[in-house]
Amino acid sequence: MYLSLNWVKNWLKLPKDLDSKTIGLDLTMATVEVEEVIDQAQSLLGVVVGRVEEITKHPDADRLQVCQVNLGDIKEQIVCGGTNLTKGMLVAVAKVGSKVKWHGEGELVELQKTKIRGVESSGMIVASSEIGLEKLFPADSEKEIMDLSDLKLKVGQPLAQALRLDDVIIDIDNKSINHRPDLWGQYGLARELAAIYKVKLDQYKVSDLKTKNELKLKVEVLDKENCFRYLGLAIKNIKVAQSPLELRKKLEAVGIRPINNIVDVTNYVMYELGQPMHAFDARQIDGAKIVVKKAKKGEVFVTLDGEKRKLPEDALMICDSKKYVALAGIMGGQNSEISDETVDIILESANFRAGNIRRTSMALGLRTESSARFEKSLDPVLAESAIKKAVEMILNLCPEAYVASDLVDINNNPFKKIYLEVPEELINRRFGVVIPTKEIKDILKRLQFEVAYKSKKFSITVPSFRATKDISIPEDIVEEVARVYGYDNIEAKLPTVNVREPIMNVAHRSERDIIYWLAWAQAYNQVYTYPFTDQRWVKNLGFDLSQHVKVKNSISPELSYLNVSLLPNLLSKAEDNLRWYEEFRIFELERVFDKNQKGSYQVDNLGKKFLPKQDKYLAGVEVSKKNSEELFLSLKGLLEAMMEHWQIDWELEKKDLPYASVSFAIKNQDIELGHFGLLDMNLFDSRDIKVNVAFWQINFASLVKYISHNRRYQALAKFPSIKRDMAIIVANSVSWGELESEVYKISPLIRSIELFDVYQGANIAHGKKSLAYHLEFRSDDRTLMTEDIDQLLKEILANLKKKFAADLR
Repeated sequence: MYLSLNWVKNWLKLPKDLDSKTIGLDLTMATVEVEEVIDQAQSLLGVVVGRVEEITKHPDADRLQVCQVNLGDIKEQIVCGGTNLTKGMLVAVAKVGSKVKWHGEGELVELQKTKIRGVESSGMIVASSEIGLEKLFPADSEKEIMDLSDLKLKVGQPLAQALRLDDVIIDIDNKSINHRPDLWGQYGLARELAAIYKVKLDQYKVSDLKTKNELKLKVEVLDKENCFRYLGLAIKNIKVAQSPLELRKKLEAVGIRPINNIVDVTNYVMYELGQPMHAFDARQIDGAKIVVKKAKKGEVFVTLDGEKRKLPEDALMICDSKKYVALAGIMGGQNSEISDETVDIILESANFRAGNIRRTSMALGLRTESSARFEKSLDPVLAESAIKKAVEMILNLCPEAYVASDLVDINNNPFKKIYLEVPEELINRRFGVVIPTKEIKDILKRLQFEVAYKSKKFSITVPSFRATKDISIPEDIVEEVARVYGYDNIEAKLPTVNVREPIMNVAHRSERDIIYWLAWAQAYNQVYTYPFTDQRWVKNLGFDLSQHVKVKNSISPELSYLNVSLLPNLLSKAEDNLRWYEEFRIFELERVFDKNQKGSYQVDNLGKKFLPKQDKYLAGVEVSKKNSEELFLSLKGLLEAMMEHWQIDWELEKKDLPYASVSFAIKNQDIELGHFGLLDMNLFDSRDIKVNVAFWQINFASLVKYISHNRRYQALAKFPSIKRDMAIIVANSVSWGELESEVYKISPLIRSIELFDVYQGANIAHGKKSLAYHLEFRSDDRTLMTEDIDQLLKEILANLKKKFAADLR
């Protein structure tokens, strides 16, 4: 959105000492976000009005001419290739040192005094495209010089001054006015400037209509829910022509391309008031009747840009008695556009439901200046002022034209007057500064609120242009007062707060802790997957799909069930990653959805319906080229390290899982926290790579209850430890966990036991296995002697022999 300072000066006088950059800053601090302040005259520095005094042929070039040009205070010789040059012609001359676009293309080039085919040339007689004025002064070819003869300008005068192209344009970020439908026109922005600088704002005036009831225009609104107001009238005997220069300059200043006088008027009114308008060629409107109704899904309509568009269901359309003639609030139709032959028009000024225009615009992928404004929920009152202003301008541009019908006004305005009671204490408390009562009243009145004050309360009537979506609650009034009073007027001081030690969130701390621990200490990579389960792996793992929560509005059939386990998605990602890596570890910490258990979130007023239970689970997968025994020991070591990290004494218990070759449950106090094991490799697509896959999964929500963060400092051992190795032969049915547990029971001097080899083969009886392990011994109060260790080894062997029939190897 562009703000033209020259334009808004039609209604207010800004303080003389204000510069444009200050205005941009003040607008940013009080109302909108200003992207850039653009001085129009800067682009025309060094360009002046000149008069061609003499023209001679170039001695060495057939297409060039040597011109003597009067620049007021000096005459310059300029070589030029313009095809329309004549003696006495007023032209635009770019002097040496100014910048132009060569033939209207590429980057700006600084002009130097030079010789062209041996003839000196000082400056350049320019075409409009070379100084960025091609929209104001269109040319038939790039060699057609900009002719200013009809404008009676002063020779030597700077071109920006001569053409009054000295406007300051403020570029406003559209996102910052999405909530302010009143700021999509110059008058609304003028209202803000008047409030900020405490200057008088002239009332927006329009002339009363003088109509002839010569044409019986009929308007029928069938969709009253989406058309809040529709005004229409007919104008006869217009003449389509180029708009006057002043009108074209105003449109060009705010980024609108001039087209013809009728279309330019509708665009002018849209940029002045923020109210889009449309003009139809009356010859193309069958039966002089306008109908507003919904389209049927799949119907086709050709818009002004020549595109055939398949209409979405419920798109709001403007029709005559037989056909569609416009996409309401978005774009007109090719079948009723204004052409050079148009002599009669039907003028439309309407107001439509914002949501309908937005949905249709998005469905068609068609965004226009009109739709951008209607999407913001415009004030229906604007429509009447807009059509009267447009009629006034058209009649001035076409003196023979007249209004040939009565003004038809179908008004279904749904917006009610908004009255607010705002305590003065609320404004001061929320703002943090006591603002004088008189100042509050003055600010609100400058913003055109109606204000009464009694018993320390403000009774406020919201103006219609702020009542469609912007102002609705007392807190909105607080913001209005605060932004105009100035946030910079709040004294900078630190607030007084009571500082207390935060309550530790064990779950949150444990999540962060385990993620770092797995990533940094265990070389795992964290992955993020969708909450939708991989259905192929659900089948592979033998899970029941009917026990999964089904999503009603799923993105696709493959993503229609929520996770009850993290393993299906992790195993799917493991298969994918085999394309790049043959060994890796991945894990995920995320929620699962158990439809058979009631969650804590209620979804009805009776307290009978709840969302599914959504516990967080922690799961991991390791893909390795290790053999199955080595991989299992590695996985078991991970879980033991995890147990030690969290200071939880859990037990491992054999568990049969249909998708595992070997698997165990993880228990604490007879409560199952999770499970782990080796995957049945018949289920896994390893891409002919010989790998094994280990998996583990823990109910993190249950585990958190047993986690302790009360770590205590433990001094380094004062006395040395002694390490010994031992190898025993036991039956295959004996698990290492059982042996380990039994060894620790023998003496507190046994500090650690670590399995490092499992062997079956030569010299080992059938049904037996050899287990080799490291033992570490240490006392806290003395140095252990060799005799102490030998005695402990005898006790260990005797105990294992008695318990498991173990033999020393």
